[in-house]
Amino acid sequence: VKKEVHHYWDGTKLLAAEVKISTRLALKMAAGYELSRRENRQLKRTVQDLGRLIPFSVFIIVPFAELLLPVALKLFPNLLPS
Repeated sequence: VKKEVHHYWDGTKLLAAEVKISTRLALKMAAGYELSRRENRQLKRTVQDLGRLIPFSVFIIVPFAELLLPVALKLFPNLLPS
């Protein structure tokens, strides 16, 4: 259990860092600057991860829902955040 909590904590810190970077990229884009291909992919990936986080968090919050995670991944292979 401790390993899993540590894994989710590390993932949350990484997502927070990506959101911080992507916020700066979005502000840069809103100011009229053109993003590089790498920056554009970073922004797109972070937005997709945030969109995937909501359905995935149901499996974390609801007790014993993680038992259905393999079935959900079989039906929706792109459900997990990157």
